[in-house]
Amino acid sequence: MTTVERYRSVSSTLFDQAQVELQAGDLVQASEKFWGAAAQALKATAQQHRWQHDSHAHFYQIVRNLVNETGDKELVDLFNAANLLHINFYEHWLEPDEIQRLAEQVSQLLNRLEVINRS
Repeated sequence: MTTVERYRSVSSTLFDQAQVELQAGDLVQASEKFWGAAAQALKATAQQHRWQHDSHAHFYQIVRNLVNETGDKELVDLFNAANLLHINFYEHWLEPDEIQRLAEQVSQLLNRLEVINRS
Protein backbone atom coordinates (compact mmCIF):
# COMPACT_ATOMS: atom_id res chain seq x y z
CA MET A 1 0.00 0.00 0.00
CA THR A 2 1.40 3.39 -0.99
CA THR A 3 1.49 6.34 1.37
CA VAL A 4 -1.31 8.01 -0.58
CA GLU A 5 -3.46 4.88 -0.36
CA ARG A 6 -2.77 4.60 3.37
CA TYR A 7 -3.86 8.21 3.97
CA ARG A 8 -7.04 7.60 1.95
CA SER A 9 -7.79 4.41 3.84
CA VAL A 10 -7.31 6.06 7.22
CA SER A 11 -9.49 8.97 6.11
CA SER A 12 -12.31 6.61 5.15
CA THR A 13 -12.00 4.65 8.39
CA LEU A 14 -12.03 7.79 10.53
CA PHE A 15 -15.08 9.15 8.70
CA ASP A 16 -16.97 5.91 9.32
CA GLN A 17 -15.91 5.86 12.97
CA ALA A 18 -17.00 9.48 13.35
CA GLN A 19 -20.48 8.60 12.09
CA VAL A 20 -20.72 5.84 14.70
CA GLU A 21 -19.51 8.20 17.45
CA LEU A 22 -22.03 10.85 16.39
CA GLN A 23 -24.90 8.34 16.47
CA ALA A 24 -23.74 7.17 19.91
CA GLY A 25 -23.78 10.77 21.17
CA ASP A 26 -20.02 11.12 21.66
CA LEU A 27 -19.82 14.54 20.06
CA VAL A 28 -16.23 15.20 21.09
CA GLN A 29 -14.86 12.02 19.50
CA ALA A 30 -17.09 12.43 16.45
CA SER A 31 -15.80 15.96 15.95
CA GLU A 32 -12.16 14.93 16.13
CA LYS A 33 -12.61 11.95 13.85
CA PHE A 34 -14.37 14.03 11.21
CA TRP A 35 -11.43 16.43 11.41
CA GLY A 36 -9.01 13.50 11.18
CA ALA A 37 -10.76 12.21 8.08
CA ALA A 38 -10.33 15.59 6.41
CA ALA A 39 -6.71 15.90 7.52
CA GLN A 40 -5.81 12.46 6.19
CA ALA A 41 -7.52 13.18 2.86
CA LEU A 42 -5.57 16.44 2.58
CA LYS A 43 -2.37 14.56 3.35
CA ALA A 44 -3.16 12.13 0.53
CA THR A 45 -3.68 15.01 -1.88
CA ALA A 46 -0.54 16.78 -0.71
CA GLN A 47 1.51 13.59 -0.96
CA GLN A 48 0.29 13.08 -4.50
CA HIS A 49 1.29 16.66 -5.40
CA ARG A 50 4.52 16.48 -3.39
CA TRP A 51 3.42 19.32 -1.14
CA GLN A 52 4.32 19.58 2.53
CA HIS A 53 1.63 18.37 4.90
CA ASP A 54 2.94 18.17 8.44
CA SER A 55 1.27 21.18 10.07
CA HIS A 56 -2.00 23.09 10.22
CA ALA A 57 -0.35 25.88 8.25
CA HIS A 58 0.42 23.36 5.52
CA PHE A 59 -3.22 22.26 5.44
CA TYR A 60 -4.27 25.85 4.76
CA GLN A 61 -1.63 26.09 2.04
CA ILE A 62 -2.82 22.83 0.48
CA VAL A 63 -6.35 24.22 0.30
CA ARG A 64 -5.06 27.49 -1.21
CA ASN A 65 -3.07 25.53 -3.77
CA LEU A 66 -6.14 23.47 -4.67
CA VAL A 67 -8.29 26.57 -5.06
CA ASN A 68 -5.67 28.06 -7.37
CA GLU A 69 -5.41 24.79 -9.31
CA THR A 70 -9.14 24.07 -9.64
CA GLY A 71 -10.89 27.41 -9.18
CA ASP A 72 -13.15 25.75 -6.59
CA LYS A 73 -13.31 28.44 -3.90
CA GLU A 74 -15.83 26.44 -1.88
CA LEU A 75 -12.96 24.16 -0.82
CA VAL A 76 -12.03 26.84 1.71
CA ASP A 77 -15.47 26.72 3.35
CA LEU A 78 -15.48 22.92 3.37
CA PHE A 79 -12.04 22.86 4.98
CA ASN A 80 -13.13 25.47 7.52
CA ALA A 81 -16.03 23.18 8.48
CA ALA A 82 -13.54 20.42 9.24
CA ASN A 83 -11.37 22.82 11.19
CA LEU A 84 -14.38 23.94 13.25
CA LEU A 85 -14.94 20.32 14.20
CA HIS A 86 -11.30 20.12 15.28
CA ILE A 87 -11.83 23.16 17.50
CA ASN A 88 -14.92 21.52 18.96
CA PHE A 89 -12.75 18.64 20.18
CA TYR A 90 -11.18 21.12 22.60
CA GLU A 91 -14.11 23.46 23.24
CA HIS A 92 -17.19 21.16 23.31
CA TRP A 93 -19.77 23.76 22.31
CA LEU A 94 -21.28 22.49 19.07
CA GLU A 95 -24.73 20.89 19.14
CA PRO A 96 -25.43 17.51 17.49
CA ASP A 97 -27.30 19.05 14.56
CA GLU A 98 -24.41 21.46 13.95
CA ILE A 99 -21.93 18.61 13.99
CA GLN A 100 -24.10 16.68 11.53
CA ARG A 101 -24.23 19.68 9.18
CA LEU A 102 -20.46 20.14 9.40
CA ALA A 103 -19.96 16.40 8.85
CA GLU A 104 -21.90 16.71 5.61
CA GLN A 105 -19.50 19.45 4.53
CA VAL A 106 -16.54 17.22 5.44
CA SER A 107 -18.10 14.51 3.27
CA GLN A 108 -18.29 16.99 0.39
CA LEU A 109 -14.64 17.92 0.96
CA LEU A 110 -13.59 14.26 0.88
CA ASN A 111 -15.55 13.69 -2.33
CA ARG A 112 -14.01 16.71 -4.03
CA LEU A 113 -10.50 15.70 -2.96
CA GLU A 114 -11.12 12.24 -4.37
CA VAL A 115 -12.10 13.75 -7.72
CA ILE A 116 -9.06 16.05 -7.68
CA ASN A 117 -6.78 13.13 -6.87
CA ARG A 118 -8.07 11.17 -9.86
CA SER A 119 -7.38 13.95 -12.34
